[in-house]
Amino acid sequence: MTIDTPINTQQTDGAEEWQAANTARSALYRWFADIFARELTPTTLEYWQDQRIYDSIHNAFVSLDLEPYSIRVKTALANLEKLPKKEQALELAADFAQVFLLSGDDSAPPYASYYLSEDKHLYGEPTVQMRKFLASQQLSLNTEFREPDDHISVYFRVMSLWIDSSIEQQLDMTSSAQEQIDFLDEALLTWLPQFNARCQKIRVISDLYPALTALAEQFVLADREGLATVTE
Repeated sequence: MTIDTPINTQQTDGAEEWQAANTARSALYRWFADIFARELTPTTLEYWQDQRIYDSIHNAFVSLDLEPYSIRVKTALANLEKLPKKEQALELAADFAQVFLLSGDDSAPPYASYYLSEDKHLYGEPTVQMRKFLASQQLSLNTEFREPDDHISVYFRVMSLWIDSSIEQQLDMTSSAQEQIDFLDEALLTWLPQFNARCQKIRVISDLYPALTALAEQFVLADREGLATVTE
């Protein structure tokens, strides 16, 4: 994935700029959705480690004043290269399991229900709400993605699809921005900070997943701030 367009919506002053920013926003939400959906394959990791590839993504985060968070990701990728090539993806797979797949007390479950339900059980009210939202928007999950509907990847994917739809239908940017703000406020930012905080406390071999989680939270906050300027 390469991103050549600055995505700071605060800089947009017309429909053409808004559309260009949306294209980049959609790509980054989709990128984050893929990151949390599954562990990185050796091929994907090698692709990321091509400095030219991540530099394109890094530049997008720089445009949002998120350079320190993106540099942390770049540093984690560089540190991985200190390991033997055949071990890098294996170590990341172990980290993915440690951070996202173990029991709640030992990991950071990537499900809204864990953070918003008193009993921390999965398939809680957030799962029901997301399922209803997907149905209302005529969206469906990939049948190969066998996770509850309130998995963090679903929220990022919904944002990407929603942005794509606003581009295709050329929806009014003010109302579209407000709807996306409401979704972020009510569905994602109610628990994303807690999720990130747990990720930072887990002992892992590589800093890559904690760095990516911190970057994801800051991206959503920056995107929400940019959307707010569109509605003013």
